[in-house]
Amino acid sequence: MPQPRVPTNILKLRGADKKDPARMKKRGNEPKPKGPLGEPPKHLTRDQKKCWRELIKAAPKGVFADCDAWAVEIASVLMAEFRENTAGFNAARLARLDSLMGRFGIVPADRSRVMIPIQEEKNPFDVEPPKAGKRKLIPGTRILI
Repeated sequence: MPQPRVPTNILKLRGADKKDPARMKKRGNEPKPKGPLGEPPKHLTRDQKKCWRELIKAAPKGVFADCDAWAVEIASVLMAEFRENTAGFNAARLARLDSLMGRFGIVPADRSRVMIPIQEEKNPFDVEPPKAGKRKLIPGTRILI
């Protein structure tokens, strides 16, 4: 079985972008998520929606985005089926569920392989510096802004 593709951000951390720039150029147009995952689809059953929410809660923060909705839906449906009829849940379905859980970082052995984009938290005390140009005097004071 071939090795899984190494994420671009990890290659950059390893210095692969300097060692082989052509390799990185091929990855220049990788898609990026547009937003957060959101709520479960309306067509899911009550049990499937419950599994959706449990899955989101169990996964490491920052793993899911809007483009993961279908994979989370498949995992939610499979988990609901597993809970409903454990004895009738075949090996192929169990393997697919286990694979998805590993990719989401829910299985402990796979957790270290899941890479989450680092998002800097905005400091509420950060003030945007004044723009270059004319400064104004605050009326009734000696303060320039």
